[in-house]
Amino acid sequence: RRRDWKLSPPGEDGIHLGYENWNTAYRILRLSDLNVVITRNVTFNEKVFPLVPGAVKFPWNFGEELSDSQCPNANCPLDIDIPADRSSPTNQTTPQETEDWNSDGSNPPRLSWPIESSANHDVLPPNITTHCPNSSVEPSSNHQTSNGDRPKQLKVIGPRHPTLITSDIDPTHILPYPRRAKIFLTSSDYTPRTYRLALQCKDRDKWTVAIAKELSAMNDLNVWDIIKLKDDYKLVGTTWVFKTKKDHLKQTIEYKARLCAQGFTQTPGIDFDKTYTPTGRLNSLRALVAHACTNNLEFHQIDVKSAFLNALLSETVYLSVTQGLTIDRQKYCLRLKKAIYGLKQAPLAWYNHLKSWLQSVGFSACKLDPCVFHCNRPDALWIYIHVDDMALFGRNTQPFKDQIRRELSIKDIGPADLLLGVKIHQLKEGIMLDQQHFFKAPLDAYGIQNCKAVSTPLIPNEHLSAATEAEKKAFSEMKVNYRSAPGVQHWNSFLHVLKYLSGTQEIGLYYKRQTTPSLVAFSDADWGNCQTTCHSTSGFLALLHGCLVFWKTRKQPSVSISTAEAEYKSLCDLTSKLLWFRQWCQEADIFKCTTAITVWEDNQSCINTAN
Repeated sequence: RRRDWKLSPPGEDGIHLGYENWNTAYRILRLSDLNVVITRNVTFNEKVFPLVPGAVKFPWNFGEELSDSQCPNANCPLDIDIPADRSSPTNQTTPQETEDWNSDGSNPPRLSWPIESSANHDVLPPNITTHCPNSSVEPSSNHQTSNGDRPKQLKVIGPRHPTLITSDIDPTHILPYPRRAKIFLTSSDYTPRTYRLALQCKDRDKWTVAIAKELSAMNDLNVWDIIKLKDDYKLVGTTWVFKTKKDHLKQTIEYKARLCAQGFTQTPGIDFDKTYTPTGRLNSLRALVAHACTNNLEFHQIDVKSAFLNALLSETVYLSVTQGLTIDRQKYCLRLKKAIYGLKQAPLAWYNHLKSWLQSVGFSACKLDPCVFHCNRPDALWIYIHVDDMALFGRNTQPFKDQIRRELSIKDIGPADLLLGVKIHQLKEGIMLDQQHFFKAPLDAYGIQNCKAVSTPLIPNEHLSAATEAEKKAFSEMKVNYRSAPGVQHWNSFLHVLKYLSGTQEIGLYYKRQTTPSLVAFSDADWGNCQTTCHSTSGFLALLHGCLVFWKTRKQPSVSISTAEAEYKSLCDLTSKLLWFRQWCQEADIFKCTTAITVWEDNQSCINTAN
């Protein structure tokens, strides 16, 4: 609607063209001036179609299809739709759909965005300008087609929307979209996204073995029954997920293929109910490592193979026949008896199955952390669970390994080496935890492995400009606020972070053996250090047996009017955390705190208030 007077709704008529690539917004063709606008404030009228004969004339020509000469050959296939008929010349355009549809709107026009070609890499919709000096758009004449010649399915080659370049980069230095995709597919780190691509890429032999291994595990564990398909069955789709497992040196050690259910097609209350599943807390893992060092316990790791396939399902779920099975999917389907990856209830079913078995052999789960299990006979043993990874702590872990091997198929890794992305160095004097391999990837990506290291994560006395939302104190989150439109100052701060990681990548958490049992905590806070919001920052940490087990630093949610108030807020956060941690230590039987916990604080007003 037009704005007839100042209090009338400022609405305008437009045509929905599609969705914005990087934002949750619509692309709307505004009919008043034929500009393409990006907005979220759209009300759709599904009964009125503004594209009637003569209502609007599109001033630009729709995109051309790429010819074979514009898309060079490569060893790996492209996962895009390519029309079978490629005999037309490269300058032939798709038919214009402007005036030859029925007046009743039964055959609406089919719109498509311009497609990249070798001569014109960035074709833009009308009234969107670019600063590329060599880019141009040559309009072509409109074509009239009959209803019988209109294509039934729109074939899109390349990106859905053209790339908008707002810099002085020469377009001839930018690879066309199909060539970029093929170069990506031929890279050494390429992982196929579909079953078809896995059987056509250069590592197809390894992926074929991984697929056969997964289907063999399904058959051995009797995961499903093959039944005749009925009309009233609600089928859940399936897909293949491929992944390479790498060691801490980023070397591929295993090719994995997972048959996953498309859980997004499940209906609550019909084929699934509860889905929440607990996962182990890192605080608990670090506390168990500290306990193992103090008491000189073994720290071993095992991995359950095809963990979800061992869990029985309580609901009836039907799967469509997946790729790789020689079964007629038009006549048969798969009725699941056990969980598979991708199902909404699969993690919970696996946890309940594992918990039930552990309790049957004498283990008890902690109430404060359900992923930590403890058993006192014949020797004390603690188990930390994170999905299918298990960390074992005890004097002798071999009897438990033999016992669980009779129930599940496991991989005995031995002394823990890499757990949850943390590299574990088990030394004679203690245990070292670091993430050096995690920091190596961004340093290699930006080629600054040998840069001059710095000792601080942020440039001292430098404050970034305010973002659209509250700043985060942690430097990693602070950089995220400016990723859409970073400036020179933000880029320098980002490089400063990489230099800090380069100089501190070998630093980790060290847990010394044979220390005195104790639980000590420290608390501190600044006062109004944030120049944008005047909020204070809290920080605290706790040491179990002299080993760091948990810590936290964050911006306080409200403004403090004094240093004592800021310090007291930090002390309150620490106290609530300590109460939970002390109770968990007593429940897990790793530390009996018979006296008050010592908390160090440097503000006398805060200490007097707490006392």
